[in-house]
Amino acid sequence: MYSKHQIKETKQLFYTSFGKYMGKHRSTHGKKIKWINYPTKVKHIYVRLFADHKIAKVMIELQHKDEEIRSLFFEQFMQLKTAFENMAGKWNWNENSTNDIELPCSRIEITKENVNIFDKSTWASVFKFYEENLIKFDSFWVEFKDVFKQLED
Repeated sequence: MYSKHQIKETKQLFYTSFGKYMGKHRSTHGKKIKWINYPTKVKHIYVRLFADHKIAKVMIELQHKDEEIRSLFFEQFMQLKTAFENMAGKWNWNENSTNDIELPCSRIEITKENVNIFDKSTWASVFKFYEENLIKFDSFWVEFKDVFKQLED
């Protein structure tokens, strides 16, 4: 198995490499963007990337502490689901989930299986998966962000 130090170093190299890989892309609105920390600019809505020895995921997490407000944000996504899927494809929608520190959240995610962050030969396919899905999400977000921004207030 891998030591904590090896895991940390591998993940750091993986995400640093991905950040460089994505340097060729700008957001749909033409601005340079840090894709690893995608800036939704809406409080409590985050784009998360995850990879381990089995899967890779792109996740949109709604993390508002207030369940009713979180539900309202999720409901707004659901109202835009057709537009979302037309732009970003089919993702999994889960209103009641938990984040990596076991706090309640709502999550919209897409998963790629049979990849391994510890096997560099799979990195290219994970990078491509992240690239395609982040760019598709960005197209959706640039168009519909203001709807969520209004809910924030």
